[in-house]
Amino acid sequence: MKVFITGATGFVGRNFLAWLAAHQPETEITCLVRDAAKAQAQWAGQPHQALKNVRWLAGDLLEPDTYAAQLAEAEQVFHIAALVSLKNGPEFYAMNTDTTRNLVQTLGNAKHLQRLVFVSSISAVDRLPTQPAVGPLTEDAVPHPNTDYGKSKRMAEELVISSGLPYSILRPSYIYGAYPRLKSSMDRLIHDVRDRRHYTRFPFPGRASEVYVEDLAEMIWLAGHHPQTGNETFFVSNPQPVRIADVFRDLAEALEVPYQPMDVSPEDRARFQSSLYRQHPENLLLRILFEDYFLCSADKWYHATGYQPRFGYREGLARTVCWYREQGLL
Repeated sequence: MKVFITGATGFVGRNFLAWLAAHQPETEITCLVRDAAKAQAQWAGQPHQALKNVRWLAGDLLEPDTYAAQLAEAEQVFHIAALVSLKNGPEFYAMNTDTTRNLVQTLGNAKHLQRLVFVSSISAVDRLPTQPAVGPLTEDAVPHPNTDYGKSKRMAEELVISSGLPYSILRPSYIYGAYPRLKSSMDRLIHDVRDRRHYTRFPFPGRASEVYVEDLAEMIWLAGHHPQTGNETFFVSNPQPVRIADVFRDLAEALEVPYQPMDVSPEDRARFQSSLYRQHPENLLLRILFEDYFLCSADKWYHATGYQPRFGYREGLARTVCWYREQGLL
C-alpha cells in the first residue's frame, strides 16, 4: 500500500505514524513536511522505528508543484495537517481551506487513489451561539461553526465532498495523548492541575466527548480501508462523554497531587455562570465548561465499523501523564 500523509510531524500525525510503525510496518509512506531533515531527526529519536519505507518529502501544501508527482502515486491519502485553535484570523483559511483545495485539485490526476481521508473537527459543526447546548451533535446537525478555525474546516469538508474523489471525513471530538502541541488545552490543563490552580477545583457541569489519540490513529487508518466508511462523514469519540469536573479530579489522581473539589451549591454555580456569561458573551471556553458543548454522538461510526476503542478515558489520561513524565515535562 502506497500512502501519502500530510501533518506527520504534528500531534495527530505523529501518533498516526507511530501507529503505522506498530501495526502496518510494510506500508510505503510519503510524508509531506516543510523540513525533511528536521522531520527525519525528530522521528529517529522516538521508540517506534519499525517504519522502513518512509520518504520525507520537503514541500508545502500551498505549493502543489512541490508534491504533485509523489501524490499521483498514492493509493491512500491521509490529510491530517491543520492549523488548530479555537480562535479567529485569515491564517486559518490559508492553512486549512486553501491547502485542502490544492490537495483535492492535485488529486484529480491521481490514477491509483482508493480513498482520501480528511481529519476535520467537531468545530466544523459547533452550535448556535444564541442557544444552549442540548444533546449530542450528530452528522445530521446543521453546521454553525463559531470560529474561523471551525469555518475553515467546514469549508475544507465541502471541498472534499464536492471533489468527486473517494473520501472519508472524520470529525474528532476533544483529542489528548502524547506529543501534544505546546500550550495546547491539555498541556495547560495538566500543568494547572499539577500546580493546583484554583479553577481546577470548581464543579463545572459541562460534559465533553473525548478520544485518545492512539485510538484516533487507528480510526484514521480504518477510515481509509473499511468498506462502510467510503464517501461518508463521521463524528469520532469514545462512546461515553466525561464531565469536565471529573477530568480535573482524575488528572489529579494520575498526577498524584491532592485534590479537594469546591463545595458549591447548584444555585451559587448557576449565579456564577450567569455572571460570567454576561461579562464574556462570546467566550466558547465558558460554554465548554458549563454546557455539553463539545458533546457528540459517534454511533454512526460504531455502527458502520464495529470498532471498539482500546483505551478508556481514565487509562488514556494515565498514559498521557506517563508520557509527560518520560519526557521530563512535569
